Amino acid sequence: MVKIATFLFAAFLLLGFSVPMAQDSAPKPSKKELFLRARDVLKTSLESGDTARAGQALDYLKANVEEGAPLTRFEEYLAEMETGRYERGIELYADMRRVILDSAFKPNWQSRASEDDPLSRYLYRNLSPFDSTKADSLHARVVPSDISDEYKDLYRTLLYSELIINKVPVSVYGVAFVVTTLYDTTNVEHFLTCARDFVGKYPQSTYTRIFKEQTIPYVEERMQPYRDFYKDPFKHKYYTGGLGVFVGQWLGFMTGDAMDYFHSEMGSSFIGEISLQFGRISLNGLFSYGIVNHPVGESNVYVVGGGEDETVGLTLGYTVFDSRWLKAEPFAGVGNYNFLWTDADISTVLMLGVNADVRLFATKPKRLGGISFALIARFKYMMQFGYFTNETSYYDYKREEHVDLDIDESFMSHQFSLSLGLYLW
Repeated sequence: MVKIATFLFAAFLLLGFSVPMAQDSAPKPSKKELFLRARDVLKTSLESGDTARAGQALDYLKANVEEGAPLTRFEEYLAEMETGRYERGIELYADMRRVILDSAFKPNWQSRASEDDPLSRYLYRNLSPFDSTKADSLHARVVPSDISDEYKDLYRTLLYSELIINKVPVSVYGVAFVVTTLYDTTNVEHFLTCARDFVGKYPQSTYTRIFKEQTIPYVEERMQPYRDFYKDPFKHKYYTGGLGVFVGQWLGFMTGDAMDYFHSEMGSSFIGEISLQFGRISLNGLFSYGIVNHPVGESNVYVVGGGEDETVGLTLGYTVFDSRWLKAEPFAGVGNYNFLWTDADISTVLMLGVNADVRLFATKPKRLGGISFALIARFKYMMQFGYFTNETSYYDYKREEHVDLDIDESFMSHQFSLSLGLYLW
């Protein structure tokens, strides 16, 4: 019957052209003209509510898609739904959504011609922007029909899947491809309710397997960070990163064999840091001063001079624990230790230690991945290990003579600091 109807419709199209062409002795219409005429008939019939004639025009276009009749699959789905042939329309729509939802589905579809004309604009007239109101409206159209409940429930679930999951184009260094992404979270819970309901009602359906094995786990996995954010807006920030500036003071002392040659005492102290963190890894630059060293002769007479020794260094840290209030970060690095009482003595030092950051206050991020500003108290222990090398001389007052020394001894500087920091978290 469909073939007969298609033949009769084609004859009708030819007849429609025959009268004016007979008068003008014009050539027979081309296939392109017939296809465009069929599209026009389809539009006018849908507008007037003549679903029977619209169905004939649609069947004619479908029968000739391999001949170049312009009719995309999505247009065919929309037209089937407009003519009230819901079962066929839902099957078409389900196949198109399956491309998105089923990673194992590889359709062998031939390309189809398209046409930007009044029919195309008419079919798409109520779909943009596609939101939950439109999805509900499309589903409500099929509810009173006599198609099976399985088709109705499948259509509802697939409509809501389109609201949240789709393929989006991505370009990386000129290479273009598409990726499946969860791009809207506002309708996720409604989709999950529909999908789980469908899985429970129709265990033998192909789409039950797709929803159960792929779509529902995918959505749950992508939604977990959002659920965590709702419960704890800061959780997604732990073990992530940021940029911070710290200033503070410290106390400390020096040990090692080099202490046989100089005496240490605390002066005024300062420590400043800049911290840049990516994931668990942080890069920290620091500058500090605070210990005053005086050279000591065998007579134990101190030589006055110098000031607070300076350290400039770069450390690499690793976050081993992170929570709302506390972060622990061991670190290692290298730097230069400058003994200010002699210009020649600058030692390369190995730095080891740990930062314990207490977040005193943090602004609440407005969204997942949003920026927060934090006020941090940083407790630091840092040990610097280096070698003091110097060729020097001093005057021994007991022996009343100058003594020359060639020193090459190890030293360790121990620092305990407290800093306040502003952190872009």
